Amino acid sequence: MEISEFWRIIDAARSARGNDRASRVEALRERLVGLIPAELQSFQSHYDACMTKAFRWDLRGAAFIINGGCSDDGFRYFRDWLISEGEEIYQAALADPDSLARMRRIHLAENERFGCVVPELLGAAGEGELTRAALAEGTNPTGERWQEDTVYDLLPKLAEKYD
Repeated sequence: MEISEFWRIIDAARSARGNDRASRVEALRERLVGLIPAELQSFQSHYDACMTKAFRWDLRGAAFIINGGCSDDGFRYFRDWLISEGEEIYQAALADPDSLARMRRIHLAENERFGCVVPELLGAAGEGELTRAALAEGTNPTGERWQEDTVYDLLPKLAEKYD
């Protein structure tokens, strides 16, 4: 599967269900259920690469501001949410995390179950474990680390919106 097909599937799931995060999980499942295991594996490889690209301090700062705090697990679920928002928002956030201020105000920018669809589908089909690239979880995100008292200065548009 090409990355363009990966994003087409993500964008279609979002378009089908809009802002309802739980519904997006079901919409993604509906789009993936007919794929063969090799295609699911490829989809998950693209997903994992997107998670790793977004494992950055500046994006963790965005999660901290939007969600009013950010644990390690919360940052993972934020990145699940960010991917579920689709390619345009994901790429804009990679280029400038403060771009997330252009979105509607979000109560909780997390979507933990979005990242579980492929493993659940393969498990239900008796296909066993995914072959997964090692995610950067448990290590420090890339980029410059911020302090809680300065993160708002780094992302002024988000800080203003979520003040």
